[in-house]
Amino acid sequence: MIHLTLIIVDFLTGLLAAGAWALASAGGAIAAVVGGGLVGASLFRRWRRKS
Repeated sequence: MIHLTLIIVDFLTGLLAAGAWALASAGGAIAAVVGGGLVGASLFRRWRRKS
């Protein structure tokens, strides 16, 4: 019985870790897209001012 409990706890811990990692990865990707868009907009504005 103890072994089964340990397996279940280990499985749930793994799911939590995987979920946290997936959220962090998605958050990083979203931040990269938003950051890239802001940098692109800034560069585009500078380029238009010079023209």
